[in-house]
This record gives sequence, C-alpha cells and structure tokens, in this order.
Amino acid sequence: MVNEIPAGEIWPTPSLIRAARGLVGIDQATLAKSAKVSRKAVISLENDDSEQMDYRRVAVLAKLAAALEKKHGVEFTKPTSSRGEGVRLTKPKGT
Repeated sequence: MVNEIPAGEIWPTPSLIRAARGLVGIDQATLAKSAKVSRKAVISLENDDSEQMDYRRVAVLAKLAAALEKKHGVEFTKPTSSRGEGVRLTKPKGT
C-alpha cells in the first residue's frame, strides 16, 4: 500500500509551483529540465488538487521547488495570521 500525505502537509503546494514558474517566466519543459524530472511530471503536479498526495509525487514536488529556489531565485512564503501563502523573487530581476 502506498503512503498518502494529506494536502495540508504538502509544501509548497502545486499551485505555488505553477505561480513560481510564471513569476520567473519559464515553461514546463525548462522547469522539468532544471529539476531533472519529466515534463509530464510537471504537468501532472501543477494540475493536482487532490486531498492527498503519494509520497513519490511529493518527492517530485520537492525537486521542482528546489530547482525554482536554487536555479531561478524563487522564495516560497508560508501563510501567516495576516497574509496568505505566496511566491516572490529573492532579489529583483536584473540584479
């Protein structure tokens, strides 16, 4: 039996991965290459809104997040009591 991880424990969320990719202006193929996963894996994860996620998909999600953070300068921000979750660049574009 495959272990499932509840959606509330998944960070960053698939929608944040999609938003981060849009923020840095890269396509799914570029992100897949940066993270060393298939483009199909990126497509599948970005469209995943299930209540639970298989641990293997969470591992791919972690690879995507790491590539966005390390290679593309993205920072994922967790929600607080006064603000929601989000993505931003660690430094302004062009610097």
